[in-house]
Amino acid sequence: MKKTRFIIILLVVSMLTALAAGCAGTNSPPTPPAGTGDTGSVNTPSTGTNAPDEETEGPIVEEPSPFKYDGKRLTIGDRVSVHDPSIVFDETSGKYYVFGSHKAWAVSDNLASWKTIHIGSLENKTTYDKTFEKNIAWSSHGSANYSVDGNMWAPDVIYNKDMGKWCMYMSINGDRHYSSIVLLTADTIDGKYDYAGTIVYSGFRNQTELAETDFEEVTGTTNIARYLSGSDWNASYGTNAIDPCVFYDKDGNLWMSYGSWFGGIFLLRLDNKTGLRDLTVKYETKANVSDAYMGYRISGGYGGTGEGSYIVWDKDAGYYYLYLSYCGLNATDDFSGYHIRLFRSENVTGPYVDAAGNEAVLPRAGESQMLRGIKLFGNYAFSGNKGNGNASDGYMSGGHNSAFIDTDGQHYLVYHTRFNVGQEWHELRVHQQFMNEDGWPVTAVYEFLGSVIRRTGYQKSEICGEYEFVDHGVAADTKKTDMLKTKKVTLNKDGTITGDVKGTWEQRTGEDGNGYYVTMVINKVTYKGVFFKQYDETNRHKETMTFTLIGTNDHSIWGSQISSSK
Repeated sequence: MKKTRFIIILLVVSMLTALAAGCAGTNSPPTPPAGTGDTGSVNTPSTGTNAPDEETEGPIVEEPSPFKYDGKRLTIGDRVSVHDPSIVFDETSGKYYVFGSHKAWAVSDNLASWKTIHIGSLENKTTYDKTFEKNIAWSSHGSANYSVDGNMWAPDVIYNKDMGKWCMYMSINGDRHYSSIVLLTADTIDGKYDYAGTIVYSGFRNQTELAETDFEEVTGTTNIARYLSGSDWNASYGTNAIDPCVFYDKDGNLWMSYGSWFGGIFLLRLDNKTGLRDLTVKYETKANVSDAYMGYRISGGYGGTGEGSYIVWDKDAGYYYLYLSYCGLNATDDFSGYHIRLFRSENVTGPYVDAAGNEAVLPRAGESQMLRGIKLFGNYAFSGNKGNGNASDGYMSGGHNSAFIDTDGQHYLVYHTRFNVGQEWHELRVHQQFMNEDGWPVTAVYEFLGSVIRRTGYQKSEICGEYEFVDHGVAADTKKTDMLKTKKVTLNKDGTITGDVKGTWEQRTGEDGNGYYVTMVINKVTYKGVFFKQYDETNRHKETMTFTLIGTNDHSIWGSQISSSK
């Protein structure tokens, strides 16, 4: 794995006498809100482990921030409801855009305050009925009274450098898998989008239907036996052509991942100059590897769960990160338990594996997808959510994410979430992510409000104390899914963890010079992540010490401090 090395230069005018850390108990008053900004603590220089009982406290000094945000708290403003949000940054305007299902889109200057926008060419029914005329006819095979209203799903937008165009890849969903993915292009990101072609189809059942697609042009044959189960679509082999994600690989080649549920997630090479399928690239039909029409299989198959794929190439880490959403997207019924899983690969075509070494592709029928993939978070609640509207009672069914690395190198996760309030309302959320020492992006506990991680790490007196603690586990069921249990643990000065969970902890300075890394060992499982002092989601937006880690068992564990031992 490639590692980016940072040189951190700290100028200290005078050294102070070391102070006792004072982690004496867990009933001390809460820590007063700290000042804003990316402040750092001066510790004994180290390139390895910072043993908890050997750390020297030092003065907090101002550290220049190389990031877009300086730690000043951002205003949230109105909430927006964007389902299946796909994020893109427009360097010309300096604005962030999210595009979602059902013609929902929004824009922000800072990732915290969003405003709904309108794109006329995609909101007028007469216009979009004409734009998607061919694809509507295709989806109409699945239902007698088909309407494209409510079936324009999960658009993904990218700027195509060769074309000089903004390219929107839109799913036109249909019943019984009669779906397709369309390319639309525009000169400006919020401008008029015109139809440019269809990338891929699913659901074909006979030769008459097949003639409406590009299958023969792509494969050179009309043999579709492998896609059929009797006279129906073979859903455990063939995917549903929805949920596109388009991205450039490390060599500048354009790719599209797509698909949903039973047949799995597939990957197609696109033509950089047209944005459409690259017809010069051929795929071998090989079990669990690839299909001549659908492309490379990178996840699922044989009835396994998974949709909403999103792939991010991280040149510093040297990995492609594959995000997927598992289970059902509701919060109140048996079609619930939505959550995000994570895999990675050094090669764009895979294999994609999780922290435990499991591959995302199912090898055979009867295998469960449920224990594959790092579970980023489940249904959770902290006292630090109180006062945050619907989130006061906790988050539920968060999923169908996008993710990106900003121009300053900072990582973010963008997703829609429901809440523990007994209905299906959903809203957009953005969380920061940070690389742990094993090269996995861990997700911040609270939504992004401008906090900046302290690169030199945190003093033990800030870290020690009592925390609310959630182990997100790996459970995944398509049934009514309850809230995860919020436990309480104490991080002690001697490096032990006590309370509802027992183990050890240590803050470390990594090979890249960053001092915020944390390693925990709980029940013989090693977890790695970061400490991060960030604004919580209460009305006060108190700066709160948190930790977020990923284990070798694919669990994510989160902690939010409720009392300091200062």
